Amino acid sequence: MAKPKLIRNTTTLLLLTGVLLSSNFKELEIKGLSSTRILSTSQDSSGFFWIGTDEGLNRYDGYFNKVYRSNISDDRTISGNRIWITYVDKSNSLWVATDRGICSYNKESDTFSRIETDSRPVHVLEHKRSLYFTTTKDGIFRIDKQTKEITRYRFDPLDPFSLSSSRFSEKQTSPIVVDGETIWVGTTNGLNKIDIKTGQTKRLYSGKTSLVKGDTITSVLVSGDRLFVGSTDGLGISDIAFGEGLNKNLGKSKSSYIRAIFEIEETEQVCVVSAGSVEIFKKGDISQSIKTHKDLNKITNLTTGQYLITSKTNKNGLFLAPGKTGKLIDKKIETPIVARSLLVDAEFGIWMAGDEGIVRAGNTKSPVTTIEKVKTSRGSFSRQGTNVFILEKNKILSLDENWLPKPVVVAPEVSTGLNKKIYVSNKKNIYFFDKKLEQLNKDGSLATLAVFKSKINRIIEEKENIYISLENSGIAKYSKNTGETVDYRKNRLLSKLLPAGASSFLIDGKTLWVGSDESGLYELDLSDMGDPKTAKHHKYDKTNPRSFSSSSVSSIIKHSGLLFIGTSGDGLFLYKNDGFDRVTIQEGLPSNNIVSLAGSSDTTIWSLTNGGLALINFINNNISVVGPEEGLNPFFKDDQVLIPRKDGNVDIISPGGLQNIKAQDLYTNEHEAVVVVESVELIDKNNKRHPIKKKNIKSTHTKPIIKVNLTAPSMFKAGKTTFSYFIKGYHDKWIDNGERRYIEIQGLSAGSYELQVRSYNSDGYESKNIASINFQIIPPWWQTWWAYFLYASTVLGLFAYYVAYQKKAQEKASEQKRKEEELEQARQFQLDMLPRETPDELGLDISATIETASEVGGDYYDYFPQKDKKSLYVVVGDATGHGMTAGMMVSITKAGLYGIPESTPPNDVARQLNRVIKNIDLGWNRMAFNMARFWDDRVEFTSAAMPPVYHYHNTTGELDEVLLGGLPLGSIKDESFVLEEFGFNHGDSLVFISDGLPEAENKEGEMLGYDAVYSCIKANGGLSAEEQKQALLDLGSAWLGELQNQDDITIVVVKKSNPLE
Repeated sequence: MAKPKLIRNTTTLLLLTGVLLSSNFKELEIKGLSSTRILSTSQDSSGFFWIGTDEGLNRYDGYFNKVYRSNISDDRTISGNRIWITYVDKSNSLWVATDRGICSYNKESDTFSRIETDSRPVHVLEHKRSLYFTTTKDGIFRIDKQTKEITRYRFDPLDPFSLSSSRFSEKQTSPIVVDGETIWVGTTNGLNKIDIKTGQTKRLYSGKTSLVKGDTITSVLVSGDRLFVGSTDGLGISDIAFGEGLNKNLGKSKSSYIRAIFEIEETEQVCVVSAGSVEIFKKGDISQSIKTHKDLNKITNLTTGQYLITSKTNKNGLFLAPGKTGKLIDKKIETPIVARSLLVDAEFGIWMAGDEGIVRAGNTKSPVTTIEKVKTSRGSFSRQGTNVFILEKNKILSLDENWLPKPVVVAPEVSTGLNKKIYVSNKKNIYFFDKKLEQLNKDGSLATLAVFKSKINRIIEEKENIYISLENSGIAKYSKNTGETVDYRKNRLLSKLLPAGASSFLIDGKTLWVGSDESGLYELDLSDMGDPKTAKHHKYDKTNPRSFSSSSVSSIIKHSGLLFIGTSGDGLFLYKNDGFDRVTIQEGLPSNNIVSLAGSSDTTIWSLTNGGLALINFINNNISVVGPEEGLNPFFKDDQVLIPRKDGNVDIISPGGLQNIKAQDLYTNEHEAVVVVESVELIDKNNKRHPIKKKNIKSTHTKPIIKVNLTAPSMFKAGKTTFSYFIKGYHDKWIDNGERRYIEIQGLSAGSYELQVRSYNSDGYESKNIASINFQIIPPWWQTWWAYFLYASTVLGLFAYYVAYQKKAQEKASEQKRKEEELEQARQFQLDMLPRETPDELGLDISATIETASEVGGDYYDYFPQKDKKSLYVVVGDATGHGMTAGMMVSITKAGLYGIPESTPPNDVARQLNRVIKNIDLGWNRMAFNMARFWDDRVEFTSAAMPPVYHYHNTTGELDEVLLGGLPLGSIKDESFVLEEFGFNHGDSLVFISDGLPEAENKEGEMLGYDAVYSCIKANGGLSAEEQKQALLDLGSAWLGELQNQDDITIVVVKKSNPLE
């Protein structure tokens, strides 16, 4: 195998050396970390940091932390919560060791598989496709990474070819090494040589071989053809082929407590760490000896030949790096914490973790230096080129290149508490303004130049003229030659073309640029300011993509022959070639709200925004940002706050002092992160989330939203990472997703798609990979092919059914029409059976009616006057059945009645009629029957299964219910019927009804009942026959409501009104 290439004086070497030896370590505050007692750390190739604590495992991506804890009943979780080892193998698989055993991580399912051990693992070694875990009391577990097959090596007192001891200790640093088909294992009781093929072990003890100085082995190492064995009693070296210890000059290592042995592969040097020294061996001989602390035993490879040796019990450390002469450069250091675990991350940051938490030193240096001695207040400073002037009490001071204040003039009439703003012109003239414009004379006195009713918020001097912005009012000019003030607000034409005050001024030759925070950018010709035609207002033109598209200007400068305009909310504009180019947060600005601008180099400009400071290269559009993460402190919000320096750096006037930012110290984040699809969820229509695996993703109509959670692990400004995505088969360009760490997919047509994702770090560097997942949109069942087939079949079936239905409907309509005609004939037949006239005899007042049902029933009533006019028969009947059958029964009854001789008693009439109906034999059809014979002073009455008649007594108001038993006519041939006789006086009434009224049902299915009929007749018995009949009809209508009566309702009322003359 080719040895690693030694890198000397490279950027990486300098970075790590500078990081380690600097005091740049900061506490790493990870929100949600399961515990601050850290036992182990590692980083996988995706960039995830795995942090083992005494209370669970953590996965950190620089932005979000996820905790994994043990659930003893769920074997898909880690087996224990004390995480002693987190190891990422060469195939990027994570292995975790707990008190209860070893766990392998499945990143697809985000779960763990357990391998139980009787004691906790202590060390791990990877060789080819195998991992070797030592344990405190259970020997060695050799695990095949692919098959997960386990081979055990442990002590067996009955097997002389077994391991010499099953015990390993944390004090051992590297007790196991693999050399070809041989495993060298140092235990707490001797050295072992294991033949991998046979599994047999040869034991080597002190006293029996010069290689083993003591039986408690601390470290073993194979370097070339040499085997190094360190123990608590010294170092032994052998030629592997020869097998015995070599008689070499071992220096102090010969009899010292060997704490660690490691090889610098880049230089083929072996370092032996003992108590108080590090001895360097080259080809088995000592080449260098370094004195150091006594208790160093933790070795960390910083890559490129650099190593750090630390202690697990104190803060002592030793840094080693290759030197130009072949010897190692050493540097004793003090670590910021007692480090149990050290890590060099993918961004060349160094982690130290232990009982005090985690500290990290990045390869970035803060470009911000705060000069606290230079302090001022808002409005008490003014910049002029690279100079800054400050009002301190009643003195005007300027600052030199070393920020030392230099008095300019003493102004007894001015102090910082008067709320006057200061302005220093190119000619070094000093002005103060509020509502008055005043010039500071050389003797410190103030000369009033102009007075306004409105407050002055900005001025600028051009030769002998001073242009003045009146806050929210307008623009004016003061001439120093004439002492006159020109108020452009009074020029009606010009005032319409000028802004109502200015937020910034810039004079460029004969042009005055005016920025307004309400109406945008103006360009004025100073040669003829009074002419409205010279005023030009730059504003948005939708037909011109390079027009000025902001109405709020905050700052204007000219740098490198170009005009730069800062805005409030719309970013930065560069004016060139009669057009405006725009720079916004989309290009990397920390904010679109520009506070102040200042020049830097010929190709760069400083832009101070609400979100931080940006150095913009306006040639290649590269932007570097300085924010709170780099040490930037709060600053005044004033367009004079940036002070450019001659070296290209910049100062920011701030409440806490002057902040100096060095351009050369700005860090460009070139780290190319790995973008990862962290997890996938389906969201149903109730907004409930359903986590799923990242394979075979299917969205259905019940779970129509696919939420893809993203990350791109990074330690530098992870929150500023942005993402973009592209859906193959749907998009024609990449979609910007901003800083949002998820994508929600919905509304796509049914089909198969591929989602691709990229990430971009805080400086816009694209991820080294494109993450992708495949997914399917499953149509609802009603949009599947078989559903469409069913639809077509259904339509054809419905059409066939419609044709058949139409035919049947026509037949049914024809049959219905026939039935309707028949029913109408039956109804007409029934009505034809009724008497055409109401008799007016015996002083009787008679009123009668039949309310037919929807299907014609068999109700019937009739009158039979006698020739002698001494009596009158009244008949009320109800034939069983409906329609023509009932009509036939009525016609037989009517014919039978006409065939009976006069003056026959009613009960005899019923007997003879019964015989006739029975002889005709209409099957089960019968006729219920009531008959009364009225005389002048009495009534003879008989009944055959009809409802009762009601006799109202006018003199007493009483009502009698007359109900006689008997079978309906046509039941038994020789049936006899009872005759009842009772008096019938003036004002009395006799009321006949059929069962259609008392048995009428309302919409609740309840019957009206005979009691309601009885009460109605009694209440209205004193009324006329017509009124009594109507009262009963109203009773039925109220009960039925909108319902049709289910049976015929017949009512006949006979009232004795006049005595017979």
